[in-house]
Amino acid sequence: MREAALAVLLLGVLVTFHEMGHFLAGRAKGVYVHEFAIGMGPVVFTRQGEETKYSLRLIPIGGFTKFAGEEGRDREEDADIPAYRLLNAQSPGRRAWIVVAGPLANLLIASLAFFAVFSLVGLHRPTTTLSEVMAGYPAEKAGLRPGDTVLSVGGISTPTWDDMTAAVQPRAGQSLVIVAQRGAETVSVPVMPIDMNGVGVIGVRPGFVLEKLGLVSGLFEGLKETVIVSVVWIRGIFGMLVGRIAPEVTGPVGITQILGEAARTGTGELLYLFGALSANLGLLNLMPVPALDGSRLVFAGVEAVRGKPIDPEKESFVHFIGFFLLMALFVVITYRDILRLIR
Repeated sequence: MREAALAVLLLGVLVTFHEMGHFLAGRAKGVYVHEFAIGMGPVVFTRQGEETKYSLRLIPIGGFTKFAGEEGRDREEDADIPAYRLLNAQSPGRRAWIVVAGPLANLLIASLAFFAVFSLVGLHRPTTTLSEVMAGYPAEKAGLRPGDTVLSVGGISTPTWDDMTAAVQPRAGQSLVIVAQRGAETVSVPVMPIDMNGVGVIGVRPGFVLEKLGLVSGLFEGLKETVIVSVVWIRGIFGMLVGRIAPEVTGPVGITQILGEAARTGTGELLYLFGALSANLGLLNLMPVPALDGSRLVFAGVEAVRGKPIDPEKESFVHFIGFFLLMALFVVITYRDILRLIR
């Protein structure tokens, strides 16, 4: 129950920032906003602002920013709104900015979450000091012990765990000399990595150290990590589309389980996952799928090219069909997540 509450809270925060991006961009361009809502379905709480109604809805999935003129012409609710404040009266470029502001907000939140991990909380990074030497594996047979710090592998200096694995993994079946620091002495032992699924393995696990960066370095690394996570996500989507990677999609139930595991691991791990989810949400919404922000960008682009507006009612119908299909997909993914948990 605690894990579900945590998932609802964090996903709600991500949706709030996403919709806040649309809302603030729209207000900055002078577009009238009828309602800013977090959640879907029946209204649980509402407050009327000077112009906008702010509401919290029962189903804690999704949210929306309802702009005047978004659903077509001559709507009764838009009758008293000046024409220049309607969304469909804005230029394609202004509408595109309002649309893209939501995903950009998620990418910004991802960068800030990664910054918090790197500079404020700290991240447990693996070291070449061994925490475990697994029984029956080459490292144990060679005489390596927990607490040894690996200095080099096969003559290659290994200041980091990544350096060490890069030196071991391509050399399955090859004899290597590992030099390690053990207390005040330096030991050299011959090790032959075994082949496991095409990767050389010697059977050791790293120790970890809590590392924090300075504020400036943390900001830079936060932006850099957002780019890295985004590239990995895009490559994954492309791989699934071309058949290189088996399709694997996780819904709210699966995300709840993942968030719960991250929370038990530590604050840094939970914040990192929160940042990754925020980046993924932003990128997902940029996909050119009806009902997502990406499809609205496509419509704005088509209008800019053809030089005349697309009928808002027809565009709304396309988004409605897309929303229905996305909800059907949501149900299927949730069903699969539940089956995966009970098996």
